[in-house]
Amino acid sequence: MTTFFFRRSVEKSFQIDEAPSDLTLNPNKPLGSNPPFITSAVDDVMYIVNQVLQRTLATSQRSVVASVIPGLSRVLGSDFYGMIQRKMRDESYPKAAIQGALPPENVIISFLVLINNLDVSTDYVRRIVRTNAGDQNSSAQNGHDVKGPPVDELFPFGHDAVFVENALKSLLSSFENKTSELIAEAIEVMLKQVMRPRLRPVLIETFREVDYIVPVDGTDRDEGGSGEDLVAQRFERGWQAFTLPIKRILTPTNYERLVSSTIAYLSKALEKRIWGYYGRVNELGAVRMERDIAGIVNAAVKGGRYGLRDAFQRCIQMTLILNMDDEEWEELAHSTDQEQREAGMVWHLDAAERARTRSIVKDRL
Repeated sequence: MTTFFFRRSVEKSFQIDEAPSDLTLNPNKPLGSNPPFITSAVDDVMYIVNQVLQRTLATSQRSVVASVIPGLSRVLGSDFYGMIQRKMRDESYPKAAIQGALPPENVIISFLVLINNLDVSTDYVRRIVRTNAGDQNSSAQNGHDVKGPPVDELFPFGHDAVFVENALKSLLSSFENKTSELIAEAIEVMLKQVMRPRLRPVLIETFREVDYIVPVDGTDRDEGGSGEDLVAQRFERGWQAFTLPIKRILTPTNYERLVSSTIAYLSKALEKRIWGYYGRVNELGAVRMERDIAGIVNAAVKGGRYGLRDAFQRCIQMTLILNMDDEEWEELAHSTDQEQREAGMVWHLDAAERARTRSIVKDRL
């Protein structure tokens, strides 16, 4: 009966499901609701999950727990999870109507909200499990966390308390594993359909008319440019134009996942661009390239965790090699990686790549 009730509740929640209103990717327009941006089904279903768990544990009957909790887990992992998965695939998949164009804004927003549904519902289940297990470190939030008595008080006989705790942990881990997989797939879809297509023109504009063959007299490399930080400014303007609107909608955890994937792609694109300047960089140009790459890295990781910089290690080391003086390079070329590590330098480029990088600069002075 409990499983039937919960399955019917999930079905009804999606029948009356409502999305948050007035969301937009226009950064100049305010968002019409408050974060986290999820559909109403998440709150409705998680309220039922909490109520069913509380009533089940209140019986203090191991047999009831053994019957109800696996049923809850099955419905969460099939009906609830499956409905979000189908909506992502059939209703909100961010695909452009015309090849070469971006997906419609309303479809992108709907897809982002569904990713949030997965993240927030996982967090809800995590907190519901902890509070119903009597976890003293849990805190009440959004009405779902009403702390119950410790499990060992409700189930004082034999190993019943351990059995119940394991059943609760199994409910969480099963749901968490499924949502993590789908979130990872959804992030990859966003990267392929939205982030990469938006990033490519940004990089083209960033390096437009940029010349790294710099005259010895130091005249400006950019015919239409002004200022030494032109490349970094162009990139930051373009980067923020398509990342900040998405950041406003996604949960912080989901945005970190998405920006980490996007930065991994950006680092490869930058590395490819540096290789592409082979024979078109002189010594003064190498100095400017190092500054430009550093500016792009700073703009990309601004406001994120410091570890995001690790994705750019190869690019940073390439510009470092380009700007070594001859004595430093000779010392590097004749030392082993082990000796470099002992000296505090861990290379992400192998010896052949380092030699190839060094040869990018044309006509060393």
